[in-house]
Amino acid sequence: MQVLAGRHFLHEHPAGATSWTQPPMTRLLATPGVGAVVAHQCAYGLQSSTAGGGSAPAKKPTRFMSSAPALLEALSRRCPGGHQHAPLVGGTRARDAATYPPGLCEAILQGASEQLRRDKRARGIRALKAWRDARGLHAVRAATEVHADAAQDHTRDEDEQLAAWARKEVYDEITGAALPPDLVKQARAEELKFMREWGVWRRTPIAECWAATGKAPIGTKWVDVNKGDAEKPLIRSRFVVKEIATYRTDDFFAATPPLEALRLLLSMAASSGNDIKVEVLDARKAHLHAFADRTVFVQLPPEETEAGYCAKLVRCLYGTRDAPKRWEAYLSEQLVAMGFARGRASPCCYFHAALDVRCIVHGDDFVLTGRVQALEEVKAGMHARFLLKELGRLGGGQGELREMRVLNRVIQWTPAGLKYEADPRHAEIVVRGVAGAERSLSAPGTSSKEFEAAPGDGESLLPERTASLFRSFAARANYLALDRPDISQATKELCRRMSAPKAADLRALGRVARYLAGAGRVVYEYPWQSRPVLRVFSDSDFAGCVATRLSTSGGAVLLGTHLLKHWASTQKRITLSSGEAELGAVVRGFSEALGIQSVARDLGVELRPEVHADSSAAIGICRRSGIGKVRHLAVAQLWVQDLVRSKECSLHKVLGTENPADLMTKPLPRAEIDGHLGRLGLSRAEGRAESAPRADAAVDSTLARRLGQ
Repeated sequence: MQVLAGRHFLHEHPAGATSWTQPPMTRLLATPGVGAVVAHQCAYGLQSSTAGGGSAPAKKPTRFMSSAPALLEALSRRCPGGHQHAPLVGGTRARDAATYPPGLCEAILQGASEQLRRDKRARGIRALKAWRDARGLHAVRAATEVHADAAQDHTRDEDEQLAAWARKEVYDEITGAALPPDLVKQARAEELKFMREWGVWRRTPIAECWAATGKAPIGTKWVDVNKGDAEKPLIRSRFVVKEIATYRTDDFFAATPPLEALRLLLSMAASSGNDIKVEVLDARKAHLHAFADRTVFVQLPPEETEAGYCAKLVRCLYGTRDAPKRWEAYLSEQLVAMGFARGRASPCCYFHAALDVRCIVHGDDFVLTGRVQALEEVKAGMHARFLLKELGRLGGGQGELREMRVLNRVIQWTPAGLKYEADPRHAEIVVRGVAGAERSLSAPGTSSKEFEAAPGDGESLLPERTASLFRSFAARANYLALDRPDISQATKELCRRMSAPKAADLRALGRVARYLAGAGRVVYEYPWQSRPVLRVFSDSDFAGCVATRLSTSGGAVLLGTHLLKHWASTQKRITLSSGEAELGAVVRGFSEALGIQSVARDLGVELRPEVHADSSAAIGICRRSGIGKVRHLAVAQLWVQDLVRSKECSLHKVLGTENPADLMTKPLPRAEIDGHLGRLGLSRAEGRAESAPRADAAVDSTLARRLGQ
């Protein structure tokens, strides 16, 4: 309200508090004119007691957010050094430091006075003078109040303004984009109606909650998300419990399938004849299917609130810590009762041997493959056990879809086979938010030497706000890289520099964004094939990092010509030779091969992997016994010798120029990138898939604007 009315505000919280990552805070930080700085309170005179009974400066990093630039300038002091800091842990030290030192109060008022002067308002000068006069009479303590001018009475109706504002606008919990209020109201009403009909809770006096738990009911809130896009909104509202994970435990663990399980399922469908269909089902209100097995009291929804009453859960509700595990146990019990065998490597994979139907479960989404009659039989059994929504069947028959979205990836059926591609919104957001209107580049990679500071850059870190945006976009690019092997090495290097990004790192992020501007789509081609072989390619870049001398491992797993998985990772220790670095990459390749083999076994298919490498030294080490003359090898890596000797996995030589794993180890020019993409069975595409959603125009565009200022 302050910003909308042209006024200013100041908010502070510890610099490391998780509240800064909450959607309302990130939305506020993204508001034009709002900024944040981190200050060390020792620079303003904050003192705390020491173990010896004396006192010493207390650093206490604090982040300040404001719409007043002058305030941020006044509150940006850092520790000048030259002293020891008093710890704030133990005794009453934290409590003693929970006051503003006089220097900080003066800085706040000086900043406010300067901002008011800039805004051509002189009232702040009187406030500063009044505070200085008061300071001369007594020390400023925690209870001291500084009163604003009486004329500033605009907060008297703040509650009414807040209530009206909440009714007017509702925001997407993930993107922060404004949602249509009417659609949100409709979605919430539908959710409430369902919860009443299913008896999700029992209305209970709050006194019963205190008697049973010794605590107040757990907080709740509405979470509203647009599952579609701005053109075709699909609003989902969930009433969730704010049960915070205050301690670690495996009691609430629920598995999720790896992304390669979905690709493996599609590859198996394309390897079993073109009469295999892909069916996608959505379990509506998934967590509510399972009954609660512990006592949980929560606040009632605002629409159901009643003084003195709360809700005792009968069924699991979203946000309770055990809801995912209880849902997993329920669906597993039901699928096994239908004749499915549950996977051991990935408990989210199921295989029905009698019907030859395969299924993976990701949260509340079921993806099944099989022939039409078998799928119909399975669906009938599932409809009897779950509240389901049929999202469609992919195939070439009448009434079947030619294109659909699965886990926000776009899947297509063509006469030649299946196609798969990433959610295009991530590339669009990175391009719009980082590259802006800059021209596109032909390659995304940045050499290790270029990450070192350029002349004039120095070694200074990026400003806190810019660094936060860098991390946000680097993480998004890294998520996109799960489906884009052409940027996996470049994004891996960005993520290595997240903790302390510098100007050179920002340039590297810009290079990735500008590459994506001209290469927005890369499509996985899964042509029809028979009797495919599981092949793994591995490679390394010895001592590729100039700063640390660490090597990079890269690899890819294919079923026939279908790419299932790729990776780029920095090796954890310095290797003494290229042969040792290549051995590390080969060992990673064997590990990934065994993992895919186990998931395939869960889906009813037995595969024997082949590992391909271009290093004669690494292949020689794997084919013999023991370390031989290479004394510095880690014995823990030599288990691969047993696999090769027993012929459980075969090892083959591939030419370095034809090894597609080279794409994931170092920056390459466009021609070599395209060549390796072809070897991986990927192709570039123009335009946009018909079912692909569009990114909201207001999401993550702040870094480009900031760099352009």
